[in-house]
Amino acid sequence: MYRKLFTICFVLMSMLAISQTRDLANMANGKLVFSSIIYDSNDNLFGYLYLYEKNVTERKKTMEYILLDKNLNEVSNADFEIDVYREVFSKYYDCTLMNDYIILNKYYYYINGFTGNSKPLLTTFQIINLKNNAISNDYIYEDGELNTFTADFDKMKKEFKKRESKFVVSCFSNNENNGFIITEDQKKDSYLEKDIRFLGEDKKLQWSYAYNKDGSEDDYHTFRFLTAKNNNVYIVLRHWKKEGLNPIKMRDVHIVALDLKTGVEKYRYEVENKDSEFTHTMQAREFDNKLYLVGHYMENKTVFTTTYKGFYRTVLSATGEEIDKKYIQWTDYSGQLEIDKYGKIGFNNLLSTVRFFILKDGSVTLLTEKYKTGGYNSVTVTDFILFKTDASFQQTGVTVIPKNRSYWSSDFEFYQYIKDDAGVVFFYTDDIKKAKANEAKRILGIVTIIGDEISEEKVPLFTKKQYYIVPMPAKEGYVILREYNEIDKYNKIRLEKLNY
Repeated sequence: MYRKLFTICFVLMSMLAISQTRDLANMANGKLVFSSIIYDSNDNLFGYLYLYEKNVTERKKTMEYILLDKNLNEVSNADFEIDVYREVFSKYYDCTLMNDYIILNKYYYYINGFTGNSKPLLTTFQIINLKNNAISNDYIYEDGELNTFTADFDKMKKEFKKRESKFVVSCFSNNENNGFIITEDQKKDSYLEKDIRFLGEDKKLQWSYAYNKDGSEDDYHTFRFLTAKNNNVYIVLRHWKKEGLNPIKMRDVHIVALDLKTGVEKYRYEVENKDSEFTHTMQAREFDNKLYLVGHYMENKTVFTTTYKGFYRTVLSATGEEIDKKYIQWTDYSGQLEIDKYGKIGFNNLLSTVRFFILKDGSVTLLTEKYKTGGYNSVTVTDFILFKTDASFQQTGVTVIPKNRSYWSSDFEFYQYIKDDAGVVFFYTDDIKKAKANEAKRILGIVTIIGDEISEEKVPLFTKKQYYIVPMPAKEGYVILREYNEIDKYNKIRLEKLNY
């Protein structure tokens, strides 16, 4: 069933059907400074947001937002003004759809005009009201509340520049609840971070969860968000402790499930502790009230991350009980691939993990990329290698996707789950060696995994004018191709349908 894939390059038009084209260069008068894909509360693609900068003066700049729907039709747009300050700059970095509003996250940073050194100052957000296209002033979290923020150069430069910590606002939206998650970022002393706070859509405190209430420099907890689904927010808690004259070390790791509406801890599951046989990396998805944890594992005393022994899957019930836990060693695949117990392929080839794909039936596909180091600190990256399991987490085979050598960076672009999480498709780009004049020099690889089947198609990326073509995520079953050239001020995107 699984074999090396030998693929044929198809002409772009024979594989992808053009749905619609949008000219970004002429969509607005100004410089495109931010763009983002927007998803709804069910993680379905809602549309695309573009921000343009125009009419810049010493004190003000006019911004224009344009919202396109998932079919690239323009839904709304409006102008708004932001302040300009010498040595203090702002940049938009994220956006979230929350009912009839889009939350635009922004951060301010200071750049010393003499040394060129930069320092983050604070994070804020603005709200786009899709009912009337109005754009709010900045909001900031201070003194336990979300309040409007009037940017003041002197205050930002003198006061915020001295602060070693700042509150970070993350927006959250799903069918169960909408709101703002507040965390604290301590640049030097993470043991001083105390809790997670959730403010509702009305910007009022709904709940807080203290994960480090009694933390000290020698004994404290840190956290990271793992995943969220329905009414659950899952976090990873790590306990750090110093014992005697030994340096501070991580003592245990827990998964904590929180009720999104109340912040009440539903359960706490220990992943590992200082006496465990293995340490684990973690990705997670929730299906049917079960949490699927997947990742790599290695011996507890191992220092180097290149010594992973394989990968694992743990399944937890809605109450945190361990339903299933299995490990797969690299050597379980040795009959199909020349691989040793630490994931080394053949002579001096290592595996770089790109992504774990977790499907609704509990099956897992591990996408890796083969690489090796050479002289002069060079790193060469070659084939993709997929390790697949069935729903019971039994290994079912290896698929090798050959591609040309690249250097330092991965050829992987992005992915999307399809068919109600029963499948996944991922995209990559690859150079065409010895390409002739007036022929494509790059290809777009499209790999589809549905059930037991893995298929691949290769599409030449080519324009007569040799413009850049960049693939971008789109709604399910589609991909966006952006074609641009800054000199010619050419910047168009087109929506293309996939064949699967």
